[in-house]
Amino acid sequence: MKIKSIPYLFLYFPLASYGQEVNEYNKKYREDNNTISLVAGVSYLNNSFGLRYEREIFRLKPNDSFYTELFLRYRWLDTSISFTPKLIKINNDDDIKGKTKYFNVNFAFFLNPKLRQMIGYNQIKGLYFRDTRKYIDLLLNGSDESITDAYIQFPDANYRSFKGETSYLWVGNKENYRSYTNMTYKPAKNDFVVITGLFYQYNILKDSDRAIYKGEVIGSGEEGSATKDIRLALRTGAGIQRVIDSNWYAVVEFYPQLYYSKLIDEDFHEFNMGMNSNVRIGYDNGKWFVGAGTQLNWVNSSNSNLYSSTQWQFRAGIGLRFNAPQIVNRNFDKIDNILK
Repeated sequence: MKIKSIPYLFLYFPLASYGQEVNEYNKKYREDNNTISLVAGVSYLNNSFGLRYEREIFRLKPNDSFYTELFLRYRWLDTSISFTPKLIKINNDDDIKGKTKYFNVNFAFFLNPKLRQMIGYNQIKGLYFRDTRKYIDLLLNGSDESITDAYIQFPDANYRSFKGETSYLWVGNKENYRSYTNMTYKPAKNDFVVITGLFYQYNILKDSDRAIYKGEVIGSGEEGSATKDIRLALRTGAGIQRVIDSNWYAVVEFYPQLYYSKLIDEDFHEFNMGMNSNVRIGYDNGKWFVGAGTQLNWVNSSNSNLYSSTQWQFRAGIGLRFNAPQIVNRNFDKIDNILK
């Protein structure tokens, strides 16, 4: 070998190493692009809603809190669905608090490597008056000890929520952040993100004119009144992801927020501040994965129950990844080519 050819060896080996990394990344991308991730689990939600009467806030709550939850991820499609009937049922007080039907669906996708969009729809039918005693005491101007274990039920009450969030990643991109949002993406490395999001929500609560109290029907339910409110929240915070022994991981997110809420058709609104946080731990070996997490949403407001919101949530699930059928891959290839 000639001496003058030696310098080219120092150029060749780094380029060969880089080319190998690129090929491995492209291979992993192709494999992941044709893989479906599916998660099944349960979720516990502490939801509260509110009715304003005589300058007081009275809480309405769904009787059921445990729901079946499914997550599906394929390419750019990221979907979650929660519904009843449930995999498990822990309450046996339908006669006291009434029955609740629940449905929720969310879609999330990236408009570009930095900009993420989420849209969702939520419906709950059947609520009970958590503050029944407080309400009766207000009407009677005194206390009625007989209502200790009795609640006013609103079997026709129908709550619908249309929500969305547009987020921008200041640090990190979609390849980093996807594993933060749910278990369908395997965390690949230790990571840190900074993100700002604008959350917006439009809520309608109607058909709450007919009530049941101690077996007696109150109201005809024919008035069809509706309470509408909007909520905006600006969140900025950070998330940390840690991979432990290659397959175990932990994710922590913390987002201070400023929010504005308003009752439509009424002169009632407020600005305030709060905090949103998420914690999740899990195991993921590439094919099978399991995890559990909790979310806390706190608002520094005595009127927070007036606006429909999830105060805290716990979820756990198990999932797997498998190759998508070829017909699915071909159809999504056509869609991808159109979107390019």
